[in-house]
Amino acid sequence: MSTVDDRPGGATARTGGPTGRAGAGHGRRGVTADRWEVGSAFPLVVPAGGGWAGLAESVRLYGSGRQALVALLEYGRHEYGWSAVHLPEYYCPEVADDVAAVLPVHRYDAGPAGGGEPPRVGPGEALVLVSYFGTPPVRPPTPAPTGAAVIVDATHDPLAPWLSHLGADYVFASLRKTLPLPDGGALWSTVDRPLPPAPAPSDGQRLAAGTILAAMCLKTAYLGGAGLAKEPYLAGYVDGERRLRAAEVSAVSDFTATLLPALPVDELRVRRITNATVLADRLATLAGVTARAYPFGVVLECESHQRREELRRGLISRAVYPAVLWTLRPGEVGPRHLDYSERMLMLHTDARWTERDMTRVAALVRQVRQAAATTRAPAVPAGAPHRPRPISRRPRHQPSDDLPPKGAPC
Repeated sequence: MSTVDDRPGGATARTGGPTGRAGAGHGRRGVTADRWEVGSAFPLVVPAGGGWAGLAESVRLYGSGRQALVALLEYGRHEYGWSAVHLPEYYCPEVADDVAAVLPVHRYDAGPAGGGEPPRVGPGEALVLVSYFGTPPVRPPTPAPTGAAVIVDATHDPLAPWLSHLGADYVFASLRKTLPLPDGGALWSTVDRPLPPAPAPSDGQRLAAGTILAAMCLKTAYLGGAGLAKEPYLAGYVDGERRLRAAEVSAVSDFTATLLPALPVDELRVRRITNATVLADRLATLAGVTARAYPFGVVLECESHQRREELRRGLISRAVYPAVLWTLRPGEVGPRHLDYSERMLMLHTDARWTERDMTRVAALVRQVRQAAATTRAPAVPAGAPHRPRPISRRPRHQPSDDLPPKGAPC
């Protein structure tokens, strides 16, 4: 869902500045001028504020959003006899893989680019709706049959006000995609459905969270100007993500369980949405790119995959690290959703940065587009003789060797 930092030995590190009090000094405090960057995983930040007033005992916490969904599906299979789960075609592939290990999966035509026929959900089946970038999902026009359950993935905006009015049986979210936490997933019901028993903590979860937390600490030190190399914390994020992906269903780490109630989640959400509005406004007249503000950030839709990759590489070289949500697999999704996934980029707008940072990011996006336009080979007129380009003798590098990963396990 969100991206992690570069691999050790890769391009520039993906970092962002820690915050002070929500709404004041975001993106500047504690970050040296020569280490300004936008995007990617959180460093260790503990913003002060009002705390999470809505976090109640009815919310079940897990090690990740994936674990929350898996635990719910296992519970539904044993308690209610759920026999299958319907997932949208446009969805995180790694999560779909883990879901398929619990229940048979049926994919239906839905995604940010629109949908087709609504899924035919049978009795005793579960339907997962996804809030793409924080927008309300589209419910099927007919009510779910008896014994069926509707589940909403609200990872991109867990505090969305429309969630309580949607009437879904269950809601789950990965908390670390919008909050500065090393781990954490949440599961709750807006209609008071029973939840699975609270999970026990596991050593694998503790190790994964501890590894990521150590990377967050090192990243904070680096951003503040400490004489540290990037490689240690970059390797820590990669190792932590790997461990978290492999961890069994577990309780959340003690660190996250302790910090979560104190985070000013409402203020952080407002700042993220405000920044997204500013950034999208600054990009409103950019030719060839459609910029849309969402509660999760700004999504850029380019005219082609080639132009998207030009923009992505150009931004990375300028210390802006966009996310690809998600890199879908050909053959598993329809052509419309695959095309959209290959043309989109998500720009982070969370509370690590100020409106001034968003204006700077917009200027860099325009700079990359202009640079690409001036260096791009002119179109060959119809009927003109083809002249092959000279073969370069320079070593050829694959994108995976010199660019950060496009996405991380969800």
